[in-house]
Amino acid sequence: MNNSLSYSGYCNACKKEHSLPPQKAIEICDQLIKKFKIQQCIDDGKDPRLSTQHLYTEIGGKMFGVLICEDTSGNEIILKAFSSTYNGIWNVEGWVPHLVNEADFMKIVKAGDTEIHPLTALIPTLEKKSEEWLLKTNARKLISQKILIRLQGLYTLTNFKKENKQLSHFFAKGIPNGTGDCCAPKLLNYAAANNLKPISIAEFYWGKASPSGDKVEGQFYSSCTDKCQPILGFMMCGI
Repeated sequence: MNNSLSYSGYCNACKKEHSLPPQKAIEICDQLIKKFKIQQCIDDGKDPRLSTQHLYTEIGGKMFGVLICEDTSGNEIILKAFSSTYNGIWNVEGWVPHLVNEADFMKIVKAGDTEIHPLTALIPTLEKKSEEWLLKTNARKLISQKILIRLQGLYTLTNFKKENKQLSHFFAKGIPNGTGDCCAPKLLNYAAANNLKPISIAEFYWGKASPSGDKVEGQFYSSCTDKCQPILGFMMCGI
């Protein structure tokens, strides 16, 4: 299966396909998997919130990734990331940070909640399909869309030419939920921002198998086609 792994994307700016090989990073991922099995946590074991046990609950498992880089002196640097947040925690020491600032993100969410919650409470009290019900339901939908656009606007991607673009540049028909939260974008963005040259990348799944069965613990997976491939070409440009 490892031979079929692909971490790539087409860059519309330079008209080239960019990719990174997985083999070297897989070796580091295997070491990480051994640590998960033995220590059952993603840190040093001091914070119970970082235990791997919750990955076997109804919440389900999570993708993890490793990016091997070189710094400007040729030293090997190993970066690691988890998709989205970990048990509700945005940033964990030793792991690549989230693409956006948590405070900025939550400020938008809380402001949106003050608009949405009154409507959410009101709508069930109205006659279903009535004119007022339709108006309030549509108003809630529009507010949700506005909040999502503002949240997605916080994501700025940086490539290795030090160029920056927002997610809206890559998706003409709407940005898929969770875009920018996967391991590969987090790893590449951090490397580009810190003058590190990527050498190899790989991602694996750990925890309870996904409901559809398309993600199984310990297996390696290519970057997702809907959220990652449209942005990875730009993000790898300049390596």
